[in-house]
Amino acid sequence: MRIKDDEMLRELGIEIRSRRKALRMTQEKLADEVGVTFKHVSDIERGRTSLSAILLVRIATALKVTPNDLLNFGEAAKDSHDPRILSEKLLGLLKGKPKLQVELIRRLVEEVAKLLK
Repeated sequence: MRIKDDEMLRELGIEIRSRRKALRMTQEKLADEVGVTFKHVSDIERGRTSLSAILLVRIATALKVTPNDLLNFGEAAKDSHDPRILSEKLLGLLKGKPKLQVELIRRLVEEVAKLLK
């Protein structure tokens, strides 16, 4: 099954945001390091704009990863057990969802965590 372009951009944005936050880096700092505006970084992280290969390399370098690490969102990433990255990805996926759905997912995660102890 082919991933739609907008879905791919959204997933890439979530991956970039997760890794940036794991480094405790602000959008402004990332923008300064890669030579774009804060708004451009924000748009990338929300999946609202595409980016060039050159900018992808700059972002990856600033985040201390490879471009492949950022594009590997469809497969199990090597650091997929990092709780900070996992929590950021979950937050990204839940953003904009109704409160009732978010609460249901929170409860499900809590129950699964209890079963795994």
